[in-house]
Amino acid sequence: MSHPEKQIGALSYIADLVYGATKYPSGWIKPSVVRGFFTDTRKGELQQIFFDALIQAEFKRTYWQLMFPGQTAGLVRKQKVEPSKPNEHHVRFYNDGVIDCELEFDRFHRSHWTGERHSGIDFLHEFLDKSVKGITSDTKSEIGELFQKKNFTQQCVRNGFSKP
Repeated sequence: MSHPEKQIGALSYIADLVYGATKYPSGWIKPSVVRGFFTDTRKGELQQIFFDALIQAEFKRTYWQLMFPGQTAGLVRKQKVEPSKPNEHHVRFYNDGVIDCELEFDRFHRSHWTGERHSGIDFLHEFLDKSVKGITSDTKSEIGELFQKKNFTQQCVRNGFSKP
């Protein structure tokens, strides 16, 4: 890449960053969401069970995650994939009981603010089935019913990429 192309790429990244990062606050502004809190309801209890299972599977809290309206907790985990594919799961918990997940490029990737986002609902179901132990099948079913897609993430992408 020539020097002018690098400058245009850097300017484009900065424009994407400003566009995306100003839509919603980050965890730096909402530390209680970084720590995670759940409603005192059955849905909140189920979210806490799933949150704890994700922590056990090395999902991490992060101050860098954008916090969407109604979000009460969020976790991220990188995965090893081809360099051209999104490599980070973002799991978000909401005050209405919803648990959502999107797969995107990590924050240091040049496509973080413009690259495709994919729904991670299938991942959540697979994780629940294979990795969450010590709960009844009825509880697993109840947790699975909380997996729903929210549409905030595509509002943070300047080029509007989002895949179901």
